[in-house]
Amino acid sequence: MGVGGGESPRRYSSWSEIPIPVLREFLTELAREMGLREAGRLFGRGREQVRKFISGAIEAPHPRTRQRLGELYLERHGRGGRVAEAPVHTPTPTPLKLILPKGLERATAEIRTMFAQIRKLPDAPDSATGVEQWLLRHVKHEYSTEQPYPRPRRKNPKK
Repeated sequence: MGVGGGESPRRYSSWSEIPIPVLREFLTELAREMGLREAGRLFGRGREQVRKFISGAIEAPHPRTRQRLGELYLERHGRGGRVAEAPVHTPTPTPLKLILPKGLERATAEIRTMFAQIRKLPDAPDSATGVEQWLLRHVKHEYSTEQPYPRPRRKNPKK
């Protein structure tokens, strides 16, 4: 049931009928189309919450967030037999953090491993090193602009 795949999405009559996996897939497609920040703005949440919901760190969104996301889904895909017009968005690059393993070190290691394998090929292109360096810079930039939320302080246990 691909939201962005070749199949047409199933029609739901109410936002509450839409299963969470469908909403997660829908939000993933939105993030690929327009980026995490813009996708979050559509339903009033930040990019970090969008990323966490897509990755599964947030299993189920808050009921109001789920309602907004469900209404956005219905707005895009219509209710029942009626089809709503979807605004045309200019595609933006998919954030590398959604594609590569989590964490700068793991993502960097994955890129280096891929390009090491490419360079072993007898007909490896000369541009492989340049593309590798470009990817490494962009991954580093994505992680450097991320501002993690401070962790709440733990209270000392009573003795």
